[in-house]
Amino acid sequence: MPLLEALFATLVLTRVTAGLGYRLGLADTPGSRKMHKGIVPLTGGIAIFLSILVGTLVLGVSPWSWPMMAIACLLFAVGLFDDIRHINPWLRLLMQYGAGLLLATWGGIAIHNVGNLLAMGDIPLLALTLPLTALAVAGLSNAYNMIDGIDGLAGSSIALPLLVLYVLALPAGHPGSDFLLLMLVPLAVFLLFNLGPNNRWLPKIFLGDGGSVTLGFLVTASLVYFSQGGNAVILPVTALWLVTVPLMDMLATMLRRARNGHKLMEADRSHLHHTLMDMGFSSRQTLMLLVAYGGACCLLGLALENVPEYLSLACYILLFLGHCLFVMRAEAIKRRFGRHLPKNRDLLEEYCETN
Repeated sequence: MPLLEALFATLVLTRVTAGLGYRLGLADTPGSRKMHKGIVPLTGGIAIFLSILVGTLVLGVSPWSWPMMAIACLLFAVGLFDDIRHINPWLRLLMQYGAGLLLATWGGIAIHNVGNLLAMGDIPLLALTLPLTALAVAGLSNAYNMIDGIDGLAGSSIALPLLVLYVLALPAGHPGSDFLLLMLVPLAVFLLFNLGPNNRWLPKIFLGDGGSVTLGFLVTASLVYFSQGGNAVILPVTALWLVTVPLMDMLATMLRRARNGHKLMEADRSHLHHTLMDMGFSSRQTLMLLVAYGGACCLLGLALENVPEYLSLACYILLFLGHCLFVMRAEAIKRRFGRHLPKNRDLLEEYCETN
């Protein structure tokens, strides 16, 4: 893939769309649930997705399947509309599930086999292929949307599994490695703007629902593509380890909301990054902790490819139980350890969408 051309095109598209975001009113303003300084364009997802389209159409980088890209375009349009007008979260989830069904049928990318998870040999999904592929798409798309709560977290969490797949696919000469790089380049540029100096040349931008949902779809498609059949570079169970942070955060948050009698899709401050910040960690410290957590889980998942798959799944379930225990006991943990940490002084600089 012509890397320099992709990088230059992405830098230009990101800066141009940021300016258009101000002019068109596609921007986020501070409020009761969103604590950041000034008006920030919601154009990160637009720049990333347009860069991917330019790479496929102009630079000739082939995606996993062209129907997959058409489905991604539909999801992107829905996410962009959600940024402007806001869609009912349950309706949005239904649309994501429908995108998963399309991916498994028209897109040709589906979960056919989940491996030896019960110590009884490989488990073919057969009639469950369509609903479980759709559930994976809806679940991860929603998970990335929910975790988009502080600068850099969603972008880093999206880039991490793609980077692992790229590192595995490139030395194997896998034909899909170029498309992985095509997604990683605009993600890196987005993080430069999102975490950068916020000046005239590199203004702060947010990912927006159009970005988090669409990229969640593409990450799911990538994990399925690289864990099934002749294209596989990882075991199916390893895909779970590569998305530990967003997936566990979503499930644990919903369990906590259900326990407290709250609506499952109602925004609040029950996510893991909120817990860490309420304990006194700054946004950058929280980001580094969660990226380190996600990276460690990726390495552990890859290491566990040397043991039977059911043991890897058992370890994952144990980690999930520990994750849930931490989240459920967050208030007690904050009371016990929060006083030993410095007071969080940069909270007003955060992007707290609290999905």
